[in-house]
Amino acid sequence: MHRRLLAFLLLVPGALTQPSALVVVVHTPQTWQDALAHCQEMGHIMYPVPATPTDPIYNVLEQQPGENYWISRRTGGSCTCLDKNGVGDLLEELPCGDLLPAFCLA
Repeated sequence: MHRRLLAFLLLVPGALTQPSALVVVVHTPQTWQDALAHCQEMGHIMYPVPATPTDPIYNVLEQQPGENYWISRRTGGSCTCLDKNGVGDLLEELPCGDLLPAFCLA
């Protein structure tokens, strides 16, 4: 059983990674709640809070014209966005009614 799983993971490219090709950028500025609903209407989820500083979303963020993009909320946090010009982990909490574009994950 374990060998089959290992063989599957070795044979399927990207099985252990999240390639940036799965990021869907919603360019229309929306409130956090509307952005979440928009992602869900498209059959996606809002992009999760990055767990590592090498998460592929940071490369996608750098290629975008805007500075802030909604992502999923941090656990117990308010509305969370990625801030292109932020310091450290580039995560920022903003009022949920602010109008920002968003990242969804297909």
